[in-house]
Parts: sequence; C-alpha cells; structure tokens
Amino acid sequence: MNNCYIKIIYEVIFITTISELALSKIKNGMPVSLGGGHNVFNLAQAIKEAKLDIQLCSPSELTRLNCKSIGLQVDALDRINHVDLAFDGCDSVDYNLNALKSGGGIHLYEKIAAQMSDEYILLLPSERIHKELSNKIPLCIEVAPSTVKQVINTGESMGLKMEICQGSKVASLARSPQGNLLVDALSSTWTEIDNLVSKLNDQNGVVATSYFKNLVTSLITTNENNDAIELKKGDLK
Repeated sequence: MNNCYIKIIYEVIFITTISELALSKIKNGMPVSLGGGHNVFNLAQAIKEAKLDIQLCSPSELTRLNCKSIGLQVDALDRINHVDLAFDGCDSVDYNLNALKSGGGIHLYEKIAAQMSDEYILLLPSERIHKELSNKIPLCIEVAPSTVKQVINTGESMGLKMEICQGSKVASLARSPQGNLLVDALSSTWTEIDNLVSKLNDQNGVVATSYFKNLVTSLITTNENNDAIELKKGDLK
C-alpha cells in the first residue's frame, strides 16, 4: 500500500511598508480622512493604485490639492459627518500615545478629524516615538491676533520660550486657515505639558494647541527590521 503525502503550501504575505499596512485596514465603502505629511501622501497614492471605492476627506488644504494632482477626489471635513479611519502624521508621540503635531498649523481641523473618527491612526517613523514627548518639538498655539501679547506673557511666566511663527515662503507671519497667528512654545521638558496646556487654553484668544491628548488610537510605524507594525496603547513600555 502506497503512502499518500499531501503537501500544503501556505502563502505568507509580508506587509513591509507603513502605507501598505495602513491600506490593509481600509475596506470598500469606508469614509476615510487623510491628514498631512509624507507617509499620508504615500497612503493616498496606494489608495489610488488600489482603486478602492471609499469616500475621502481631509483637514489639510494641501493634502486635498496634492490628492487632486494624482486624480483622487478628497472633500473638506464639513462635507462628511462621520469617519471610520483617520490617518495623520506626527512630530512626536509618547508611550501613552499623546502627540505633538506642531508642523502645519492646522491642528484645530486635525483634532476635529480625530474626534469624528472611530480610529485616529498616526503614521510615523520609529525615531519619533519616545517615552516622553521630545523637547525638540515645540507646542504650537493658534492665537487670535489681538491677544498674542497676553498669551506670550502667560507662556513666558510659566517658563516657556515663546516665539511667533514666520511664514517660510513669504515675508510675513505664519497664519492658520482661520487667519489666526501661530505661536511656538519651547520647554526643556514636556513632563508638565498637561498643566501648561490647561493654563494656556484658559487664556482669551487661544483657539487650539498642537497637543493631542487621548485622541490617538494607534500608531503605524516600523520595527528594528524595518517592517511595518501597528502599536496600540499599552504596547509601549
């Protein structure tokens, strides 16, 4: 009697890039928000190539323009009521998934996207993840122009170095989409950032800050082998 051997071949698919792993979370029919940054635009390109049937929106005017250039229709946030997945970039994030999103000056709209989504996922390189937020990254504050002096004085009284942001392309001050001024605050450490932000938010004229507390649901980054991984709260210790 001849023995019969059955060979079973398992197909193993390795997801190696941040955009590939992010794309694998998106299903047809989902409303999806795309924030700003290089990794988010890589995801937009992957969405275009995959020909997914989804509704896209973005808090970023620049992202909407860049997506239009590759043939993706992306609406403003006010055109949609709910988001399944919101993807965004980040400058620094701590082990509790609190984040500083200080570049770009659109943190008010980015927070709206985070709050209206089931999952708010940051796409970022591993070197931006630390036990505590990096003191090399400023806290950016959106301030009504008439109250800037008062807000700067308040920040300086708390030991912060305060500086009004300048536009990088034109000879003017940087402004948010609402026309407000942006002020960067620097500290030797962000261990007391909750208290600092609370006091700043109490000041007349402060519209929003770039500190995202308890809004991020997960991170998509890379491990030591440069393979994409997803990290949730409690995974980092």
